[in-house]
Amino acid sequence: MAKDFFDDEYDKQQQKEHEQQQARQQAYDNWYGAPAPQPKKSANKPLYITLMCIALVACIGLGWLLGFIFRSVSRDTVDDAGEILDDVIAYLRDNYYRDISDEEWTAAVEASGTALMQSAGDRFCQLMSPQTYYDFCYPTGTSGGASEIFGISFLVEEDIGLYVSSVTADSAAFGYVQEGDIVLRLTNMRTKSGSAPVVGGVTFNEIVFGDYTSSAITQVMAETYSANFHILRADDSEPSGYSIVSVDNLTRAPLAKYGGDYDFQFIEFYFDRDHTNVSTSVNKPSGVTTESVRHLDELPDQTGYVRITEFMDYAVNENERVSAYDEFVQVMTLFNQLGLKHLVLDLKGNPGGNVEYVTNIGAMLVTDALLTDAQKSQVVNGNGDLLISYLDMPKPSHLRQNYYLPSSYSDYFDAPDGKCDIVVWTDVNSASASELLTGCLRDYGTAVQMGTTTYGKGIAQTWQELPFTGKVVDIRGNTTEYPWAVYYTCASYYSPLGHNIHGVGYTPDKPYDGLTDYSDLWQAVNNYWR
Repeated sequence: MAKDFFDDEYDKQQQKEHEQQQARQQAYDNWYGAPAPQPKKSANKPLYITLMCIALVACIGLGWLLGFIFRSVSRDTVDDAGEILDDVIAYLRDNYYRDISDEEWTAAVEASGTALMQSAGDRFCQLMSPQTYYDFCYPTGTSGGASEIFGISFLVEEDIGLYVSSVTADSAAFGYVQEGDIVLRLTNMRTKSGSAPVVGGVTFNEIVFGDYTSSAITQVMAETYSANFHILRADDSEPSGYSIVSVDNLTRAPLAKYGGDYDFQFIEFYFDRDHTNVSTSVNKPSGVTTESVRHLDELPDQTGYVRITEFMDYAVNENERVSAYDEFVQVMTLFNQLGLKHLVLDLKGNPGGNVEYVTNIGAMLVTDALLTDAQKSQVVNGNGDLLISYLDMPKPSHLRQNYYLPSSYSDYFDAPDGKCDIVVWTDVNSASASELLTGCLRDYGTAVQMGTTTYGKGIAQTWQELPFTGKVVDIRGNTTEYPWAVYYTCASYYSPLGHNIHGVGYTPDKPYDGLTDYSDLWQAVNNYWR
């Protein structure tokens, strides 16, 4: 799962995708024919049955281990649930036709604990095994070119395929796969060694995603190093509105790096052709560069473009981490050195991240100079620090956690005078911490929002370690002990002036609402600062 204080495991397409569902399904059916061919039973059903069976498993102590999540449930119900799970454990231990390995039991406990919490109402939660929790705490970065990735973020669209929510600039998929694509199936699947991937004892030469559960798809994708991608793509020239595109032999690779010293993981920026870390010249058969796709040549004078992909960090080692905030400080230092005056902050497709990093970035981009005295009394504390956001935690006793930080706005921008010096771009996939930042800039009046309405996630998650441990492989390759942990929803979050946008999102004011194409956004930016 993504390492996001506000979480980014959610269905970003709920309402907006509903109206397109029938058209996509029709195009899918037209491609496959009726009925759609199914993989051989021996190929996919054992994995499906095994995963579904194992997902029912929970350890004997799982009921009380997770019991604190269900305090609102009656004692009798909890006790009955524990007995049922005990019986499932006993059945699998005593009657299942084969022994279940330690690895399978660990996966089963993790899957069943997660399913238990999500079925009870917390769809953003997860029970994390020791290895999952360790990887959560010590994610390794792609900086330096060590990690090989496809470069796509996807969500499982049930019975159809993988909805591509974003494509990382200059990754292996960049220029071939597009945001909004539906990956229907993979063929010619291979691991890095050249063999077909094996998951749950099943060998996969190809996979039709509509036949599998989200957990199975995640495992298969993790094992796949290269494959032919078969994609359903919006196409106005077709009667159905969609066409089928094949990308052959898409292979994981390190991120292409541009711009010499500007080697960032979470920040993509373009100040001019000599000061950028995105591609400005063609280096692949697609003929596509980040500069051309985003129309960066339309950048107004004295303006810098910065895209934050997520508000996260990665571990250089167990003692050193690099965060989106660290990278943003370096980029804004260069912004200042070049004498730039205006900033276009691109949060399109940003799913969120860590509250510490986003609030620190927020403090760089706001000032109280535009607030009324009444508003200042709400958001400025005795030290002169500004409120960036606050969390309301109803349990156990309606605690409020405030995020006050000193403003450093004047280090980068002139005193506010007339129009904003910051434009923030958003879309439906700008969520969680992205919305926290957008709301903060709107409340202080230092930025104008352009694009489309944000996702609308106004709740926050956190994690808690459990008193159980297991073996993990650390980032040095050594085996050590690490605890289990539970990740759960704990609070609602609010903008400095008290707005919560859960289920609503932030909508740009007219005439800046409804802008989706980069060319239209740049035209709006140029008109605004003209």
